[in-house]
Amino acid sequence: MKALIISDNHREEDILTQIGQRWANQVDVMIHCGDSELAPTQPAMKQFDLAVAGNNDWGLDYPNDGLLIANGVRIFATHGHRYGVNSSLTRLMLKGEEERADIVCYGHTHQLAVTVEKGMLMINPGSISLPRGQFARIGGTFAVVDAQTNKFVVDYYDRQSQPVEQLHFEFKR
Repeated sequence: MKALIISDNHREEDILTQIGQRWANQVDVMIHCGDSELAPTQPAMKQFDLAVAGNNDWGLDYPNDGLLIANGVRIFATHGHRYGVNSSLTRLMLKGEEERADIVCYGHTHQLAVTVEKGMLMINPGSISLPRGQFARIGGTFAVVDAQTNKFVVDYYDRQSQPVEQLHFEFKR
């Protein structure tokens, strides 16, 4: 099962459209982790199988959290601000355990991150439009996760859908 995960485009609609068109037939699901600042009815957002509300998505009809099951893989998505992800992943990890998630997706920090905690892949795709932190120079990132039987394969991509070589990870499941 392959999932494309993206977050924090902050009103930049064209980049979502481009990435969605490029990847729609290469992944099983597409997930948006919030702060799109676009209505769910806009074409760029309709392409996502799951989209959640970010702290800047006021008045938009998105759930705070969502659970998607794709090919038996349980994917929990949230923006992260309600779980204090700026300081710790503990609350989010506990929520992931409660949801029996295989993959926990979040955004909010605008900094990409990936780790495995208690058997769950915890992943932040970074911000596609306003990146921060060590990898901000890339100019924006999204992630593709391949959940295989024995491992998670994670690759980060830039805005041109080119893989970022040093951001390839494999984790035992």
